[in-house]
Amino acid sequence: MKPSVLGVLFLAVVTLAAENAHALQPIELFLEAARKTNPDTREARANTDAARAQSMVSVGRLLPGLSLRGTYSRNQYETAVSLGGSSQAVTITPYDQFDGVATITVPLINLADYWRTDAAGLQTSSSKWQEANTALQVESRAVQAYYQIIADLGLVAASERALDVAKTSLALAQARFQSGKTAAIDVDRAEAEVERQVQQLAAARFQLEVDERSLRSLTGIAPDTGSTPALQDDLHEEPPLDTFQTPKTALPSVVAAMAARRAQEQQALVQRLTLLPALAGSFAEKGTNAPGFTGHEWSWQAMLSLTWGFDLTSLGNIRAQDAQLSAATAREERARVAALDSIHRAWNMVQTDIARSRSARKQAQVSRRAADLARDRYTEGAAAQLDLLQAERDAFSADTNQIQADADLANARAQLILAAGRSLVAKAEVTP
Repeated sequence: MKPSVLGVLFLAVVTLAAENAHALQPIELFLEAARKTNPDTREARANTDAARAQSMVSVGRLLPGLSLRGTYSRNQYETAVSLGGSSQAVTITPYDQFDGVATITVPLINLADYWRTDAAGLQTSSSKWQEANTALQVESRAVQAYYQIIADLGLVAASERALDVAKTSLALAQARFQSGKTAAIDVDRAEAEVERQVQQLAAARFQLEVDERSLRSLTGIAPDTGSTPALQDDLHEEPPLDTFQTPKTALPSVVAAMAARRAQEQQALVQRLTLLPALAGSFAEKGTNAPGFTGHEWSWQAMLSLTWGFDLTSLGNIRAQDAQLSAATAREERARVAALDSIHRAWNMVQTDIARSRSARKQAQVSRRAADLARDRYTEGAAAQLDLLQAERDAFSADTNQIQADADLANARAQLILAAGRSLVAKAEVTP
């Protein structure tokens, strides 16, 4: 399946999920904000910029360099000599001496720097892919927080309904007690049930506040929770698992680890190439008001330099780079396994949540019908109050279970797409 088709599927779920939501902002708004403003994504972008700058430094080592140096010296004594056959004195050291040197240095042969540049380029690529992977991780957390808020809103609404039902049951118990049809204990039980639902409502509102704060911290946007959006899902099956197990070159976390491992391979080679001599050339132009015996205020000098060095630290550095290469290889394998495991888990989670949601909907329907029947029977005196309380509790539990199951299913579908390395935001650039 193409990414665009997956995006259409997800947007269809989002549209259905938010068709009754007139207050809570669209999920795309939170995801785009998270990718731009979240500290994790900002740090990842800064790391990429730093890697680009370091790559520029590596390239700079291979290019010619220009240096300028100027000096002024005030000497205590002036030194001048007269050469035989000449009436003009030659100044060796003037009172005020000015010297200027312009030098161009050209690296000629330095294999270590050449390969170091390639390593820097690979590290930049790794940073770019890591930035893309970080953005997907931030999206994942924002999606989970978003759908949990929808679930929390549903739980608050269900708790409010349950509290109203408990108050109605209390009024019914009081009426039956006043007419002599029931004992005072039924009134006490009904009052206790009201207080239990008050506590449940307080807990639901607390969880909503906590999750609102979490989403705001992730995205920088305060969610508007003035109304309760309804989650709707047709419980369709996802495409086969193989559809989401994209090639390793399409998973940002894996590609980042691959590029980091290749960069480390280059670094290990660079460390060995430092054992070879380096050849460089330079050309310097010098100007001075103290030309000495040359008699020329301007002169140039061309030079070739061959540099080589060796000590025990060279061998230690080679072993250290080899060890880091082994670690990078292990990280690459870990990233590949973790990515495939994540896709496998997300796909199976969707299947599980489909079954949960289907069952929870049926359970909620049956439980509500059973609670209505128990209330009618209690009103007629054909059922005990404990049966009514238990039926109402079962109905509330089934409602909350359905709300959470539907939210978990919507989240699971989104997490599956993200695990496959694809953004949920249509205009987001996922790949570098």
